[in-house]
Amino acid sequence: MADFKKIRARAAKRKGGEEELTSLLGPAPDNAAVADIPDDRILSIIAARVFAAGFVWRVIEQKWPGFEEAFLRFEPKRLLFQPDDFWHDLTADQRIVRNPQKIRSVRDNAAFVERVSKEYGGFGKFLAEWPDDDQVGLMAWLGKHGSRLG
Repeated sequence: MADFKKIRARAAKRKGGEEELTSLLGPAPDNAAVADIPDDRILSIIAARVFAAGFVWRVIEQKWPGFEEAFLRFEPKRLLFQPDDFWHDLTADQRIVRNPQKIRSVRDNAAFVERVSKEYGGFGKFLAEWPDDDQVGLMAWLGKHGSRLG
C-alpha cells in the first residue's frame, strides 16, 4: 500500500493545493462527539455508504427516508431479531434500492456493530478510541471485520 503522505500530496496537487484539499475534506471529527453517536446512527451511516458505493449518491440520498423506515431506523438489536422473511421481503421493497447483497450487508453489519458496541460500550466509543493518526488502519480494520466496508 502506498504511503498516505504520498497519496495526500498527490491529491493536494490535483485539487489545487493543500488548502483546497482541506476545504473539500471538511472539518476533522471531534472524537468526543464521535463517542456519543448512537449505534443506530453508526449503522445508518455504514449502510448509506454501502448502498451509495457504485450507485448515484443523489438517488440514495433522495430515497434515504424510505431506507430508514424499511430498516427499522437501523436499530441493530431490533434488526437482529427479524426473521429471514423480513430480509427477503426487503428485496422487493420499493422504498429502497433492492440489491440483495447490500441488504444482506445491513444484517451482517448490524451484528458487527452490536458485537463491537457490546465490547466497547458503543461503536462510537470504539471509533473515538482509534488513534487519530491511523485512519488508514481503521479503514483496513473495518474492511476486514465489517461487510462490504473494504
